[in-house]
Amino acid sequence: MMFLLIFIICFHIPSSCKAMSSGSQNSNDQRPNFIIMFADDLAWGDLGANWGQGGLPSDTPFMDQLAAKGTRFTDFHAAASVCTPSRASLLTGRLGKRTGVVANFGSASVAGLPLNETTFAETFQNAGYRTSMIGKWHLGMHGPYSPVHRGFDSYLGVPYSNDGGCMDNPGYNLPMCTPCPKDENNPMMYTNTSTDGSCAEGLGLPLIENTTILEQPLNMETLAGHYKSHAEKFIKQSVQEGKPFLLYAAFSHVHVPLLYNPKFANSSARGPFGDTVRELDDTVAGIMDAVRQAGVESNTLVWFTSDNGPWESKCSYAGSSGPFLGLWQKEKDGGGSTGKLTIWEAGHREPTFAYWPGHVPTGRVSDSLLSALDIYPTIASIAGIPLPKYRSYDGMDIKDVLYGGSIYERTLFHPNSMASGKLGEIGAVRHGNYKAVYQTGSVRPSCDGKTSSPKYRNPPLIFNLHNDPAESTPLVQTTAEYKGALNVIELSLNALNNDITRDNTTLANYKSDPQCQPCCNPKHVVCRCND
Repeated sequence: MMFLLIFIICFHIPSSCKAMSSGSQNSNDQRPNFIIMFADDLAWGDLGANWGQGGLPSDTPFMDQLAAKGTRFTDFHAAASVCTPSRASLLTGRLGKRTGVVANFGSASVAGLPLNETTFAETFQNAGYRTSMIGKWHLGMHGPYSPVHRGFDSYLGVPYSNDGGCMDNPGYNLPMCTPCPKDENNPMMYTNTSTDGSCAEGLGLPLIENTTILEQPLNMETLAGHYKSHAEKFIKQSVQEGKPFLLYAAFSHVHVPLLYNPKFANSSARGPFGDTVRELDDTVAGIMDAVRQAGVESNTLVWFTSDNGPWESKCSYAGSSGPFLGLWQKEKDGGGSTGKLTIWEAGHREPTFAYWPGHVPTGRVSDSLLSALDIYPTIASIAGIPLPKYRSYDGMDIKDVLYGGSIYERTLFHPNSMASGKLGEIGAVRHGNYKAVYQTGSVRPSCDGKTSSPKYRNPPLIFNLHNDPAESTPLVQTTAEYKGALNVIELSLNALNNDITRDNTTLANYKSDPQCQPCCNPKHVVCRCND
């Protein structure tokens, strides 16, 4: 069944708006707490623990220690390789082919994540959990599409990527961007766009609390401090009220433009990018300190991962994909990015660890094949909360893996997230060690400026990632190994497509209206809150 949800009544977010609150619950509820940490554009190689004793100097000393006290996952994947679809899948446990969310929502989007899709926040809120979100939403901000109407009791963050609006200090980016204009009483310019990776023009980037704009343009140098303070307050209040909590921390780090508290300047040998990672590490440390101060560390599962891989065209302002280089495309198919927005390993294999004393094994490194799609069904299972009915899920309950088990013989589907081709269609399929690549080429350049024409390949290239993590040499198509892998993969792909035809699916509304952009002061050229 297919539903088309359209919401076209938009408005500026006024300072007097209030957030909705959840219902009450019995005190002293001892169910576990959950903190889901989701970085932005952080690559596999940006977590120092993934390198062991070699590689780059670590800019994540605290997270390295936290991962060592828990379990680090080396083969964990985002559900898509670009911001909005990845976040929609994390929150719903469903691929974009089901939710209709296959591309980024813009700053002027009239809608967002379709309303008949259920987020894990809604599920936990309805079960009596206190819920909160800090950070980047990117799933619609208007009316019922905002976080406080999608299951979060409270929200503090940015409505979309931090290159989606201008700032007074624009930070580090390629190309370098100009500050917001200071004009006081000019008509507002609705020309905000960064879809091609260039600098955004038009409105200032807002910082929003619940439904109130606190700053426009926001100050990136103080943003992480706001996130940490909000998380600390939420955790403390939840424990004081005797209620379990779910915190979704969707950090703005390390999406360009890069900017951070000045105390992190020159703290890394990797320049501004590493300084930004250092601030991220410090923010995670602050949240964990709040957990310890509240006395609930032993009853809190912390799960850290990222939304997609590095934005390669940003060069030194992008992260490290580690050994996942996509060499076949770089060396044999004309080049182009193999990171963010692609189906190559660097685009969606993420730095990931879980920490929960007494439950998640200490010092373990797991190479189980896992996905961000698994987070929703897993935490719901741990909390004893049933998933919503009448829909299919692409994630699975992997609590046994968290507790020390393993899983390898499963199938993951990687959607096409590039700017050309049919977005959301499956561009690669992973089963066990084998990966079939149906979509090659990249309209986004790598740092050397090279691009290549997108091509659909049928039969696909198939790589054995156990032997070839750099994806340099596909299997020969006449071999028994190739034929056997292709047979299993295509059976899985056909089963997925058949299931989708029977599922309750949605078409997301991607219409835009300039009046839908968050605006603190419509009389100001960039909606600046204070002249």
